[in-house]
Amino acid sequence: MSYSDSFPSSSPVFQANFAANGGRIDPRATFTRSDTPPTYAAPSAVHYWSNEKHESSQNLVEYSSDISNGYWTKQGVSPTGGQTAPDGGTDAYKLTEDAATSDHRIYHLFGATPTDATTITFFAKYIGRQWIYVRAKDSGGTNRYCWLDIQNGVVGTVQTNVTASIAASGNGYYKCTVVLASAIASGQSLNIGGAAADGDGGGYAGLNGDAFAVWGIQASTTGETVLNETNGQIHRSYAPTLKSVSYAGQPRFEYDPTDGQSIAKGILIEGSATNLLNRSEEFDNAYWSKSTGGTSPAINLTITPNAAISPSGELTADLVVPQNTGGNTLYFISKTYSFTSGNTYTLSAFVKSAGLTEFTLAAGNTATWAASTRFTLTGSGSASVSSGSATIESCGNGWYRCAITGTAGATTSTNLLLQCVSGGQNSFDGDDYSGVLLWGAQMETGAASSYIKVEGSTVTRASESLSMTDSSLFGTGSGAVVVEAGPVSGTFYPTLFDLTDTTTSNRVLLQSGGTGTPTSLTVAADGSGSVGVVSEAVTMSDRKFAISYDTNSFKLVNNGGAVSEDTSGQLPQQLSKLNIGTDNGGGGPLNGHIKRIAVFGEPLSNSNLQAITS
Repeated sequence: MSYSDSFPSSSPVFQANFAANGGRIDPRATFTRSDTPPTYAAPSAVHYWSNEKHESSQNLVEYSSDISNGYWTKQGVSPTGGQTAPDGGTDAYKLTEDAATSDHRIYHLFGATPTDATTITFFAKYIGRQWIYVRAKDSGGTNRYCWLDIQNGVVGTVQTNVTASIAASGNGYYKCTVVLASAIASGQSLNIGGAAADGDGGGYAGLNGDAFAVWGIQASTTGETVLNETNGQIHRSYAPTLKSVSYAGQPRFEYDPTDGQSIAKGILIEGSATNLLNRSEEFDNAYWSKSTGGTSPAINLTITPNAAISPSGELTADLVVPQNTGGNTLYFISKTYSFTSGNTYTLSAFVKSAGLTEFTLAAGNTATWAASTRFTLTGSGSASVSSGSATIESCGNGWYRCAITGTAGATTSTNLLLQCVSGGQNSFDGDDYSGVLLWGAQMETGAASSYIKVEGSTVTRASESLSMTDSSLFGTGSGAVVVEAGPVSGTFYPTLFDLTDTTTSNRVLLQSGGTGTPTSLTVAADGSGSVGVVSEAVTMSDRKFAISYDTNSFKLVNNGGAVSEDTSGQLPQQLSKLNIGTDNGGGGPLNGHIKRIAVFGEPLSNSNLQAITS
């Protein structure tokens, strides 16, 4: 979208489009009557939503649990459905051996095979047959085996270029994970079968009645071990990437992660912020305390690190699963934090359902920090606030960024709680299978800002700035400025722009009229000791603003609405610098997005101001 050439009569002396036609961002922007782009300063090691997508989850097996389907070839076994599965469902199959001396297995011949190292996961249960094997021919043409004891949860013999693990899961099952160092060879099969003993190749005389159950088979080249169920086709899902800024000075042109067409949000301008935590992605680390309970004081959560693809596109999301304890129990990860009375804090984390569809962020004591919310991790996401305020942002492929904000009521310590919830209850009995994926925790003062990764100590993001200096463009006396912006979350006079001579006494400024979430905007023109001010109530849905400044005429309009005007005040003189998203000293950061800005060398009429912001 560009501003229409039918109004006003003159072209802008300066224009920058940070979100070009069709919602696509042009990182060079578009500049009028100037060959010099704005100067941008940005921090490194922070993140922003790019228009790039990553493969967020994958399962190359077309039928993950329906073993009766012809997709799976059966040899020496008969499948019986209706078996209880790890998640409590009844879609698992028992594989009962016949008496023949042969393999007793299921297998599938892959037509389109993986091209990278393959992670195979499935759930198996002992029903008389103690040992099972997994076999696949790798891209070098060699059959690779491993053996697993599903009666006692033990990994047996593992051949070269194979790694394996086994872990107890729900309803008597073991989760089996087998990783081939190279891909399954073209046209070869994945085999899961019974074995007479550890290391046995599979050819033995079956015992009528011996059996094992299988459910949730997955083959993935992403390395994830969280099941993506399938029923007739492979699973492959892509999601927007929360991309890292690797070096200072790289503009953060950000896209909306919830929109499949990647609508550009504009350039992100944020002030300084600090992630006050030490570990943002390693929830298995001892830095984070884990809840205990049940029949012993042992930790009652199973945390599997690097179990799934995170919003960054990396295999860094942790799986958090409440254990079965035999009674109602609290399940949470926590960290003690020292609060200062009167300060506002925000805790946020990226969460995805892995069986549980509810999750809570809260203070251990809301009298110390007034913040507690239960989030629903389905659809667009929702928040049930008990104390403070909260936001939930859908981030693609089931991921949500959940955030709670509250004011400290005392200078003392309490826990930050990241808590599993079931059926609206904080206290319940886990099933050793259902849980959540967790990534990217952040604690900061003020409102939630973009993600800052921490790996051992707190990390501070420097303030961003975006400005253009040219006295020949801006020093005309009267003029007009049009700006399109997204929602802002600045907590101290967030600024859309500051057109100035680099001082605070001679400028045209558009910023919030107060602290907190902006409910009004003010345009102020300073010159010769006089001030013209126009205030107008706006809502968070407002996006386009225009001001016009002339002798004794200072105007403000948003979204094509009524024009507010102040008819007194002196014009600023010899303006030379346009600051975008902050004031000239770097204060009042927008903490939001700028899509477009245009500066005109003459004032605009009311009709033009309204038309240009409609």
